[in-house]
Amino acid sequence: MMESDNYKYNRMVADAWCAAFVWKKQETKDLPYPIHEEVFRNIERNPTAIPQWMRDEIHRLARQYRFFHFHLAFPDVFRLQKADESPENPHTGWDGGFDVVLGNPPWEHTELKEKEWFASRRNDIADAPSKAVREKLINSLQNEEPYLYDEFKEAKRAHDAWSHFIRNSNKYPLTGRGRINTYAIFSEANRGLISSNGRVGCIVPSGIATDDTTKYFFQDLMTTRTLASLYDFENRKGIFPGVHRSYKFCLLTLTGRHQPIDKGAEFVFFAHSIIELKEKARCFTFKPDDISLVNPNTHTCPIFRYNRDAELVKKIYNKVPILIKEKKEDGNPWNISFKQGLFNMASDSKLFKTRDQLTFESDSIIDGNIIKVGSEVYFPLYEAKMMQFWDHRAADIIRSDKALFRKSQPSAISETDHKNPLRYAFPIYWVSNNDCENAIKHLNYTYRWFLGFTDITSSTNERTFIPCIIPFSGVGHNMPLIFGQLEPPYLLLLNSNFSSFVFDYIARQKIGGVHATFYIVKQLPVLPPYIYKETASWNPSVTLFDWILKRGLELTYTAWDLEGFARDVGYEGPPFVWDEQRRFLMRCELDAAYFHLYGISADDAAYIMGTFPIVKRKDESAHGTYRTKEKILEIYHQMAESIKSGTPYETQLSPPPADPSAAHPFR
Repeated sequence: MMESDNYKYNRMVADAWCAAFVWKKQETKDLPYPIHEEVFRNIERNPTAIPQWMRDEIHRLARQYRFFHFHLAFPDVFRLQKADESPENPHTGWDGGFDVVLGNPPWEHTELKEKEWFASRRNDIADAPSKAVREKLINSLQNEEPYLYDEFKEAKRAHDAWSHFIRNSNKYPLTGRGRINTYAIFSEANRGLISSNGRVGCIVPSGIATDDTTKYFFQDLMTTRTLASLYDFENRKGIFPGVHRSYKFCLLTLTGRHQPIDKGAEFVFFAHSIIELKEKARCFTFKPDDISLVNPNTHTCPIFRYNRDAELVKKIYNKVPILIKEKKEDGNPWNISFKQGLFNMASDSKLFKTRDQLTFESDSIIDGNIIKVGSEVYFPLYEAKMMQFWDHRAADIIRSDKALFRKSQPSAISETDHKNPLRYAFPIYWVSNNDCENAIKHLNYTYRWFLGFTDITSSTNERTFIPCIIPFSGVGHNMPLIFGQLEPPYLLLLNSNFSSFVFDYIARQKIGGVHATFYIVKQLPVLPPYIYKETASWNPSVTLFDWILKRGLELTYTAWDLEGFARDVGYEGPPFVWDEQRRFLMRCELDAAYFHLYGISADDAAYIMGTFPIVKRKDESAHGTYRTKEKILEIYHQMAESIKSGTPYETQLSPPPADPSAAHPFR
């Protein structure tokens, strides 16, 4: 059959179509022009009439890129759809398909990773300290090792060609976008290979349902009701020995279009073994309307450990709006925007200076954690690991040359040092004031402080969404920033909401990977700003604005480097003394308040606090009991009684929050 003229004809046409996407477009003596629309139509009419040089290049590209055509390899399964027929399978353009497709496709990004490519060829390039240095070393190969340079450029070109085919051939209209991973395009390809009554079963990363780059594929599965089930596993027990234990993958089962799942797709998340799939409490079903409720922007899938989580989160979303509802005129009530830090830690590394580099100059002066060299001022380059909840100086960054990876590590600042309002966090690098100003000049933001949050995270960490207000500084891309146009106190109120356990609980249901991405954060339920103008139901003599602001102010303003922030929110005094017990009580009061504001019952509040096992373990180790949960629930019940009786809730703090007597003396 493969020697028949009909097969050769169709193979040439199919190979030529694929070759058109990976063909080198520059004109050469051997390749005077590429395959374009007119050329391809001529090949379709008569594949034997093309020039020999073009035929040879098509064959060469077919070997290099290993073109494979299912309709030719399995002619008894697929047949060409006639022009006047309605396609049986619109995702392939062919009629028919397999009854079952099973697979475990590769999980790799399509772009060439320079560090990995050079690891077996030039260690000095692979181990370069920054992207800028690596690029300089690669460019030097043109003179030092031209053959290696040409090999690298050819490998990069091949990856770019693959990417071009995936993005522009329309073979993968739902997954061929963004930062492409092979598992996603294989999932779409598998779906296109089954008949209308067929089934797909494949093992892929759980991001197929939760990531922004795969949202169109997941949306289509839900809309067409062709997702039968998604069973998510955490690799903690090493099901895949070569994959990191925190990695998440799933068993994805799809149906053909003639077998829609009307009852809703079935989900299980965070399983560690097959037997856990039989636990009814872990299994829940979601319909398209449920997805639209909890993820109205992306229509991606939330992540629930138990059925109770799914029902509780749906209840919250029915009460509290999301932070930003896209494509809606009044969908951004906080009037905020996002920026992925101010500097990319790799591509902007040429702007970074070390302490030794700056203090080498004779006219350098260290002022706190700011370094002045002549008339130029250098601000610390803040990284996310330098901050924690309500603490912009949680850690210094130190460099460990012994570490194979992540050479820059946090070194926790002690409680004693926290009591010193002149003790600031120290980074590895500093950035000039001019570069910092240039990074924000287009944002119309004039304050000398930022609200940021940790990008790298996990739903299995002690806490998942970690926000913090930090002083004006250089900020690495691992700390996304939020810029607001409302009055400064509102950013503090927003930070207070972000810092609550109830908000963190919901974030855990949304973050399936290791990044708190903008598209996830936008879809988290956040109390709108107008709520804070209302009176506190547990103390009708004060507004929520004042009640929450005072606690947030004292928790935030503990050092002089945030003096500008304090002035912007209306406080003229010195920083507040770092007192662990006061801070614990204030945080518990805020958490109890937000449980009430989110409409969470006492039983559900207790349940939510039980979903933070590391917090519980640390409390029990240090105090013999889960004191955080107990204190929050104690205050919650006191507030509930105040709401019921009308008797104002009385704080346990003495002096009360943000009282001047709780502050340091003026310097």
